[in-house]
Amino acid sequence: MQILIVKTSSLGDVIHTLPAITDAQQYYPDLQIDWVVEEAFAEIPTWHPMVKQV
Repeated sequence: MQILIVKTSSLGDVIHTLPAITDAQQYYPDLQIDWVVEEAFAEIPTWHPMVKQV
C-alpha cells in the first residue's frame, strides 16, 4: 500500500504527523509513505524510517 501525505506547511502539524505513521505501520507493515512538504521542513519527514521519498 502506498500513501502520499500532503502537508506542505505548519511545522507543528508536520511533526505531529510522525506518530500517525508509526500507528499506520502497525496495521499495514508493507506501507510505503511519500510526503509533500515545504522545502524548509523537508528534513523532518526523513526522521521516520517509513517515509521513502520527500
